[in-house]
Amino acid sequence: MKAFSMAILAAAALGLAACGEKTAGAQGGDPNAGLDVAIRSWHAELKANDPQCKGKPDGEQCRAFEVACKGLREVSSDEAAHGMTAKIGAAIGWEAWDGARSEYRPTSATAEFQKVGGEWKRVATGPVNLSTCVAS
Repeated sequence: MKAFSMAILAAAALGLAACGEKTAGAQGGDPNAGLDVAIRSWHAELKANDPQCKGKPDGEQCRAFEVACKGLREVSSDEAAHGMTAKIGAAIGWEAWDGARSEYRPTSATAEFQKVGGEWKRVATGPVNLSTCVAS
């Protein structure tokens, strides 16, 4: 299941990168290069540090991680002046064990990825519309 979840996560991240390649020709490169690595890092941090996932025994570990949405956000002129070249909102969902109900329950997290100086950094963001990945 872990390999399957990672495959889904990687495929979704690569899908966004592939879209960027189609539109970036005139810009001289893929503006989303490296985003897949940043999303995989986020996934790993969630599994390791989220209270619903951290230190759970076999059979109660978080599972079925999947990127629910990714959406380009506009980079303001002020942000661009400070070196930001891309901004993407994202949501990831997974199933976490609910001990009180003895079942897995869906949960999620959201983040905004900002590319500054060629490096992606993740910042917290509020809820997003999962159809558009725009902040709600």
